[in-house]
Amino acid sequence: MAAAAVAAFPTWEEWRFRLQPGEPEIRACFGGSMETSPLDPLRGDLDVLLRDVTAAAVPVLLVVVVFIACLGHKSARQEGRRAAGALALIAVLEPAVPAYGLPDPDDCGMITMLSPEWFATVLGSWGATQFCLLGAAALVLLAARITGIATAQRPAAGVTWRRVAALLVDYVILVVALPFVVALVLLVTGLDGSPSFATNWGLVNAMCVSPVSMDPDRLIALPMVLAYFWAQHSRQGWTLGKWLLRIRLAGAGEAKPGVGRVALRTLVFPGAVFVPVVGPFVLVIDVLWTFLDPDGRTLHDRLARTVVTPRVPSVKPLG
Repeated sequence: MAAAAVAAFPTWEEWRFRLQPGEPEIRACFGGSMETSPLDPLRGDLDVLLRDVTAAAVPVLLVVVVFIACLGHKSARQEGRRAAGALALIAVLEPAVPAYGLPDPDDCGMITMLSPEWFATVLGSWGATQFCLLGAAALVLLAARITGIATAQRPAAGVTWRRVAALLVDYVILVVALPFVVALVLLVTGLDGSPSFATNWGLVNAMCVSPVSMDPDRLIALPMVLAYFWAQHSRQGWTLGKWLLRIRLAGAGEAKPGVGRVALRTLVFPGAVFVPVVGPFVLVIDVLWTFLDPDGRTLHDRLARTVVTPRVPSVKPLG
């Protein structure tokens, strides 16, 4: 429980600041140039998804969920490593994903990612939240090593990080290709003579659909993203990212899931992520579910009765 207490301190600090924020600082400028980075789309989306992670007590929930999972006779060492990795990742990413403005008040530009000034600014943003999360991660690892018994990995454990890498590959493909495809559709259909859809600040930032943001480009882009995953998973069981990482989507207990179940899976993830406010919480629940699931599957896999497994190349018989 010490890890939960340490992980809870950043949430307490965050809410104390939100309830008593102090005097606001307003800064305005006009003109100026803005340097961009190829990492800006990913940075922008991570900023949206991580913005309320601490306020929503996600680190505490993660520690509690892992504790419950270990009570269910799962491998404490394996779950502890995964939870500690998630806590450390949150600690590192939270100060790295905001867009930092240049210190000169007369300059409207942003600090370029991975520049020396950016590293200095990010390191200067480290505080009690980061050290508490890293401390909680260390306590979780220690408790897992003391109390856990090394057991065989669950089937899903071998593909967890390959799933993340495959998703990043698909993300890059969509960030690069989607603006061109959306612009072509808008021009051909005549819905917009001067399309301005862009993914400079990420897919979530560009595509969140709500009653106040029903632009034609967003209404076209979202179905395209869903179709990208649904069509490939339904036809061959993998996207381009999964193909490169040698994993595939299969039905639980059968070779290939039906198109209806793949559609349900796609609507939950990534579809729900693009719903304002709700999206980040759906993603959190999806990830936390993996710690409680007997097979380590995500919630969208469990609902659709699917599983992600290593892709074994077909071998032709000799002779």
